[in-house]
Amino acid sequence: MPDTKLSILQWNCNGIVAHQEEFKNHLNSNKNKYDVICLQETFLKPGKTFAVAGYNSVRLDRTESDGNKGGVLTLIKDGLKYTQLVNTTTLECISIKVKLKSQHIIVINTYIPPSKEFDKMVLATF
Repeated sequence: MPDTKLSILQWNCNGIVAHQEEFKNHLNSNKNKYDVICLQETFLKPGKTFAVAGYNSVRLDRTESDGNKGGVLTLIKDGLKYTQLVNTTTLECISIKVKLKSQHIIVINTYIPPSKEFDKMVLATF
C-alpha cells in the first residue's frame, strides 16, 4: 500500500480496443509503475469485455443512445483499497477514493467532449 502518494497515468486513448497494443506495450515497459490508470474516450459499450491483468476495473460506458464515442475507465492496481464514489453531477466521470496508509486520495477520471459546455463550479462538488 503506498504511503502518501499514488502513481497515476491519464490517457485519452481515442478507442482502447483500437489502441490496446500501444497501451499494453506501454504498461509492459513500465512494469508496476502505475497505481491508478485513468482512460478517457474508451469507446467501450456495455457487454464488451476489457480487462488488464493486475488491475481492478471501474467503467462508465456510453450506451448507443449516448453516442458512439466517450466512455471512461479507471484501473486500480490489485491490492489497493478503494471505494467508488457516487457521481451526483452531469459529468461523464468515475470518482474513487483510494486508501493510503495515513490518508485517502480522491481520483476523478472525467471526459468532457469539446462541444459540451459545462459549469466548472460543478468540479467543486467533489
